[in-house]
Amino acid sequence: MAFPEAWLNELMSKNDIASVISEYVQLTPKGGRLWGHCPFHVDKTPSFSVTPDKQLFHCFSCKAGGSVIQFIMQAENLSYIDAVRQLAQRAGMDMPNEIDDKRLMEQKRRRERIYEANREAALFYHKALLSPEGENARRYLERRGVNADTATRFGLGYSPDGFDTLVGYLTGKGFSKEILIDAGLAVPGRKDPSRTYDFFRGRLMFPVISAMGKVIAFGGRTMGNDEPKYINTGDTPVYNKRENIYAINLLKGKKLDDIIMVEGYMDVISLHQNGVDNAVASLGTALTLQQARLLKRYAPKVYYAYDGDEAGQKAMLRGIDILRASDIEPRVIIIPDEHDPDEFIRAFGRDSFLLLKDASLTGVGFKLERIAKVNGTDTPDGREKFAREACMLLSRLEPVERDRYIPYVSEKSGLKIDTVREQCGVSPAPGSKEEPQRFITFKRPKKDGERIRIERKLLACIMSSPEYGAEIGRQKDFSLMLFSSDALRAFCARLLAAYRTEAKVDIPVMIAELDPKSAEDVSSAYSATEDLLDPVGSAADIIASLTVIQLKDELKSLSAKAKEAASADERAAVMKEYSAKFAELQKLSGKQN
Repeated sequence: MAFPEAWLNELMSKNDIASVISEYVQLTPKGGRLWGHCPFHVDKTPSFSVTPDKQLFHCFSCKAGGSVIQFIMQAENLSYIDAVRQLAQRAGMDMPNEIDDKRLMEQKRRRERIYEANREAALFYHKALLSPEGENARRYLERRGVNADTATRFGLGYSPDGFDTLVGYLTGKGFSKEILIDAGLAVPGRKDPSRTYDFFRGRLMFPVISAMGKVIAFGGRTMGNDEPKYINTGDTPVYNKRENIYAINLLKGKKLDDIIMVEGYMDVISLHQNGVDNAVASLGTALTLQQARLLKRYAPKVYYAYDGDEAGQKAMLRGIDILRASDIEPRVIIIPDEHDPDEFIRAFGRDSFLLLKDASLTGVGFKLERIAKVNGTDTPDGREKFAREACMLLSRLEPVERDRYIPYVSEKSGLKIDTVREQCGVSPAPGSKEEPQRFITFKRPKKDGERIRIERKLLACIMSSPEYGAEIGRQKDFSLMLFSSDALRAFCARLLAAYRTEAKVDIPVMIAELDPKSAEDVSSAYSATEDLLDPVGSAADIIASLTVIQLKDELKSLSAKAKEAASADERAAVMKEYSAKFAELQKLSGKQN
C-alpha cells in the first residue's frame, strides 16, 4: 500500500541505509561505495554494494537490490508493511494515520489486544505462584535453587490446574475467547469447539518478553514426570520463536562485550542468579539467522554453552556457521561430564563457570575437535579421515585464520605441516557433500540476458536527470514498449509522468515503494547512472539497438507464423508483413553502420 511520500521520506532519512545494513553486513568503503559480502547468497568475494548518497543497495552477483525497505523485507523475511513498521519502530516514528484500510487497522487492534492479554496473563500466573495454589511450584523453584527475587525478576508464574481458570479470569476482564485463542493462551474444545480451555494447566510458567519489553509468549514446565516436559506458545500474530530470544529484554540498554547463549529457561535463570547476567536462550535448540541478527545488536561475540548431549553439540555446529555468517565471533564453552549450565553453576559456582568460559574454544577449534572425536585419531584410517575433513574445513577460511589451525591438524593427524598446508590449498570439489557452508544461502547468483542489460541502461539514461529523461522520452523512436521487462516499463512510465508534472522527483522513495523483484531491476539501473557521460546520446544508440532486437524478434515470429499458415492467402499476407519489417531492419541497420 502507499504511504504518504513525506512520511516515507522521513522514515528513510531516519533509517540511513548504511547504518541499517551495517547491523547485518560488515561494510568497507571503496570508490564512493561501501562493500561487503552479500547476506543473500554464498559470496566468496565482496559483491554487495551500498551507495549512501542514493540510499540504495545492489549485489552485482545475485542482483538483489533496492532501498532500505527492500533490504529489511529480504533480510527479515517480512512483508512490505511489516518492514516499514520495523523501520518506523527503529526510528521511533508512529505509523501514519492514513492507514484507513479496515483490515490493517483491525490487525493492529488485534495485535495490541493480544499484547494486553499476554500481560494480564503474566500477572495472573505470577500472582498464582505466590498464592497457596502455587505452593508446589514454589517448592520446585526452591529445589532448583531459584530465590524469590529471581522469580520476580523473570516474572515466573504458575498456571492453575483448572480447565478454564485463566479463560474465566480474562474474559471477565473483557477479553474475547477469540483473542485468547489467537494469543495461544486458550484452545477450543476438541469435542465441543464452542467451549474454550486453558492451554497451560498445572505448570511452572516462563513469560517470554520481547526486546521492546512486551510479553509475547509463554513456556510451561511440568513439575512432575508428565510428557512433554515443556509446552510453549506456538506462532501467533505477535510471536515467532525463530525471531525472538529468551531474556533479551534484560540486555536492553547494555553495552556488552559478549553474550552467553544457552538452551533452556532454567539455564538462563540460574546463570543470572549466580551473577552471569549476560545469558540468554534460543527458543529451541536451533539458532536462526533472525536470532543471530538480533544478538548482533547487543554484542560482537557469542559464547555457546549448550548441553553436552549429542543434540546440543549438533545444534552448536549449525549455530557456529550462522553466527559467522552474521559477522559475530562464535566461541564454545565445553561443560564437562555432559552437565547443562544450570547443573554446573549450581554445583560449582560462578567462578568455575567463568573459568570454563576463559578456556572456551573458537568456533573453528570446536569443529576441529568434533571432527577428531567423530573419526577418532587412534588409528591410521581415523587420522587420515580427520586430516581430510579438517583440511576441507580450513581450506574455506581466510589465510590468516587458516594458519592458526594448521599446526593443530598436523599434531592430531601426525602429518607434516607442509603436507597439511598443501592439502588445505586444494579447494573442495563443487557440490561435495563434505563442503562446509559458511553462509546461509537465500538466492542463487544469476546472469542477466543481453536485452535486459540494454533496457536497464536505457532506464539509467532516463533516470540521470529530469531534463535528460524528458528529452529522451520525446525522441522519435522512443516507446515504452522497448522495455520487455514489465518492472522497468512500469517504472519508466511513472518516472516520465513525474517529470512532466515538474514536481520534485525522489527516485529512492519511488524505488522504496516497489516490490523486491522490481526494486532489484530498477535499483540496478539507477546504480549505472553515475557512469553515464552523455545520457541523451547513449539513449539514442540504445533505442536503435533495442529496435533492431525487437524487429529481429518480430521477424522470427512472422517466419514461424508463415510456416504454420493454413492457406496460401494467409501465408502471402504474413510474408508481406515480413518483407516490410525486413526492409525496416535493413534501413535501421544501415543507419547504425
